[in-house]
Order: sequence, then structure tokens, then C-alpha cells
Amino acid sequence: MKWSDYDGSEIKVERKVWGKHVGAPKTEAREAGIPVITQVRKVLAAYKKQFPPSGHDLIFRGEKLGNPLDLDNLGRRDIPDHINGAWFGWHAFRRGLGTRLYEANISAKDIQAVLRHADVNTTMAYYIAPDKTRAKAGMAKLSKGLASRYGITR
Repeated sequence: MKWSDYDGSEIKVERKVWGKHVGAPKTEAREAGIPVITQVRKVLAAYKKQFPPSGHDLIFRGEKLGNPLDLDNLGRRDIPDHINGAWFGWHAFRRGLGTRLYEANISAKDIQAVLRHADVNTTMAYYIAPDKTRAKAGMAKLSKGLASRYGITR
């Protein structure tokens, strides 16, 4: 990710990086911008002051050589220390994000846009975890609706 990909409110995904390979995102949906929440904006602003942009414009780069950080290495080495060891990788993070957004009553289509999936079915099948409490609450809501509209109480 480069500073030029970030306009202060959204991050535009221009490339994917896998190991040493850099290429275009897999689908047009993956090229869409990602809205940046206030907390992340503040972190990026502080980070930019501490590590000002250099000639190659990379946001996350190694301090010595200026090469892009290996985010898988970062995920294994540094992130667990900051979240009490509860790190299970980038896809688990994305699944957790999708589920938390759904629990906040964000529509599956909007979650699809945040996660940049080409198909909402991918979002629903793999990135929103089912929850028994939500299912029971939904059935209770249905029961209440049937009772009030049709007088069905049993």
C-alpha cells in the first residue's frame, strides 16, 4: 500500500502483493476503495509523522532497506503481542470483520463492498459467521409478528 492510495477517507486498492509477486487485484470488485474509520485515520496520521513518506511512497516498509513489509511475517511476529496472542491470520481477521459488521446491522451487500468481494454469496457463505443467539432472536421476532398480525400464539 502506498500513501498515494490513501486520500484521507478511503484506501484505493491498486495492487495485490503475494510474497515477492506484485500484480493487479483479482477482480474489479477488489479494486474498489475501502472506507477508513476515524480510529484508523488517526493511527495512519500518527504513523505518517513517525515514518514520513520516502521516495517510493510505501506506507508500510522496512526501516533499514525501505522494502515493503511482509505482512504475513508481521502477522506472525508482531500482531499477536498486541492482542494477547489471539491472532489467527488475515482471513480470520476479515471473517471477524464481516461478522462484526453484520452484527452491527450492516447489510451483506455493504459488507461485500468493504471486503471487496465480487459476489455477495462469498461474503454470506464464508465471512459472516452464523450465530445461535441471532437465530433465536430472529425466530422470537417472527413469533411476535405472527401473534400480533394473525393472533397465532401457539
